Amino acid sequence: MLKIHFLNVGKGNCTIVEFPSNRLSIIDIDNTRIHDDNETLTDPIEYFSSKFGYSSVFRFILTHPDMDHMSGLDELASKVSILNFWDTEHKKTIHESEWRHSPYNRRDWERYQVFRDSSGNPKCLRLLRGATADCCWTQDGIRILSPSTQMIKLAAQADEDDPEKYHHLSYVLMLTYAGVKVLFGGDASVDAWEDIVEECGKQSLKADIFLAPHHGSKNNVNDEVFQAVAPDYVIVSVARGVDYDYDFYNRLARRGVLSTKYYGNIRVEINDDGKYLPIYVDRKP
Repeated sequence: MLKIHFLNVGKGNCTIVEFPSNRLSIIDIDNTRIHDDNETLTDPIEYFSSKFGYSSVFRFILTHPDMDHMSGLDELASKVSILNFWDTEHKKTIHESEWRHSPYNRRDWERYQVFRDSSGNPKCLRLLRGATADCCWTQDGIRILSPSTQMIKLAAQADEDDPEKYHHLSYVLMLTYAGVKVLFGGDASVDAWEDIVEECGKQSLKADIFLAPHHGSKNNVNDEVFQAVAPDYVIVSVARGVDYDYDFYNRLARRGVLSTKYYGNIRVEINDDGKYLPIYVDRKP
């Protein structure tokens, strides 16, 4: 079977995917370990170690260069080998003054810069929509829906203070296994979703499970486009005390919305016969 772990990391995102091929993958990471209601959120590195020991990570996918999607990268890389690192094309910098009161660890950004220039262990890949030339992601059922060349250009042209600048180039991935489809939204912008529909058609977005983009933010909801997803379940990675567009996603999901802030870690197991229920959660609110 294929197993997907949506971790309760609060305001960031971290998803671990166990492929039947044994190509263990991580999509984003955040170990800032904020607390909510006196409860420590899941440390993704401790979770990984408890489940997989010191197994290597075949692919680490950084959906886009925001710190709440790469915090903990340095610690992870110091403990396990990462073979492939998915990145996106951009020229983002972080000014020295921005680190003074930042909740993030500068070493994660520095490690990221090293990985961006790496040709091996890990091998850095910057992939665009429809890429199939390199090994293994198509064999694992991954289809890259975004970014496209157009979205990379849109991000490059946006003002540096534009909140959507790096969301334009976020990875959007469709994972298909045994007929079950899981759509990973990254932090993709409204423009990115429209670009997918324009180039791939609405049918490309139909999914059984949808990881909501940008932690369920209203700013990343494309009402018309998301109707094409028509998921059974929507999963939202979000912290307690942070609102998301529950009303919209509750209307969108045919069976329900599961947020990490209420349900904790969420695990989906997809069997070879296409069954994926029940969905396992750490707690029931």
